[in-house]
Amino acid sequence: MTPKEFMSRLEAISKDDGQLYGRLRPLYQAQENYAGSSQSYKGFMALSAAWKCFFLETVERVNSDIISKISSPPSESYPLFVERLGQYFQGLCASEVVAIAGYPLQAYTLLRNVFDSVILTAAVTEGKTDFLRLEGLDAAGQFDPLAFRKLRRKEENAVRPQMTGKQSGLSETTLDELSKWDVLFDDETHGGLLSRAYSADWLRGKQRLPILPRFEEMPFGNFMNRYCEIAWMVHRLLPLVQFSSHSLAEEWKGKWKTIDECFYSTADALAVQNGKAIGRAIIELVTTKLPFDENSTFWR
Repeated sequence: MTPKEFMSRLEAISKDDGQLYGRLRPLYQAQENYAGSSQSYKGFMALSAAWKCFFLETVERVNSDIISKISSPPSESYPLFVERLGQYFQGLCASEVVAIAGYPLQAYTLLRNVFDSVILTAAVTEGKTDFLRLEGLDAAGQFDPLAFRKLRRKEENAVRPQMTGKQSGLSETTLDELSKWDVLFDDETHGGLLSRAYSADWLRGKQRLPILPRFEEMPFGNFMNRYCEIAWMVHRLLPLVQFSSHSLAEEWKGKWKTIDECFYSTADALAVQNGKAIGRAIIELVTTKLPFDENSTFWR
């Protein structure tokens, strides 16, 4: 089949009222309507936009004010750390795009990967592991394509209890809340149990199958809260791009502190105004396991 035949065959079966791919119009309209409804969460949109601006500024400043001025190569951990920050940023951006398009619970699953990796990076800053071991490399940095996945899982399983489990030093209340938080992530990531709940009436034979995005406050609010919590964790790591000999400008530090206080405020509001214990749990997790401020520097 030639490329022309490939295209013509698909186009021939995809016309609706004479318009190519016309059946997609209701889908695109539903996504546009959902995006419009999500804009009513002005505080979330402002915080997310401000944080993304700050992250991009940080990358620019790292290139111009740190990397270009370091006379000797940084630790081998430094590029691995900064690259992880880039992954976290992209993961958060991707999840927000998906959520605003009308798929907040699918976006929710993308957050899970970011959170898991942030916690492992936090463990590196505590000296509980290192990036090479987390990549499944042995002590000499050797890569075994047959064993590295097993080594990664083994290392992660050894580290996680020290960060968010019984060996973490976190309070029992926080551990309980984080466990519930974790189960909900698993329920959606493995089986889509949360999103499938919105098809319950279809399964009972009481409703047509809901397929187009339709704005509902609960799933979007759930995504929004988790996004802010995990973005806050990533934000707490950003000062570690600095070295004691090469720090960023006071202006940058002031911006970091403003955004940090706003992230704190969202978690605090979840606890105080909405009565959700997870708000306090996140505050304890972030302040205990990511105890950094605008003056913190790279740990090695």
